[in-house]
Amino acid sequence: MPTLSPTLIGTFFVSITLQAAALSLLPITQGFSRPLPTIALIVSFVAGIGLLARIIAIGVPLSILIPVSAAVVPLAVLAVGVTFYGEPASLLRVALLIAACGLIGVASIIG
Repeated sequence: MPTLSPTLIGTFFVSITLQAAALSLLPITQGFSRPLPTIALIVSFVAGIGLLARIIAIGVPLSILIPVSAAVVPLAVLAVGVTFYGEPASLLRVALLIAACGLIGVASIIG
């Protein structure tokens, strides 16, 4: 596994940001009936997943990268939902998501 260079960490951060942005556009697409938000969603997803592919090409194991991504993206989307869409986020909901992310992280390390 390659060292965690600033470039690698930055690429991962941008990938997560693009994936979270894409998911955050789902309500605005109104069921993919609005072309511009739908195109923005597709472009964001393709770019975010493309960056993950580049990270894998560098040598980061898929078995580590995907679980960590799967843990971080929902937390980012939760933050967007609460901040921009006024969705409720109880302390229990946030705590459970953070605990689940922790478990995913542990599983990817020890598995």
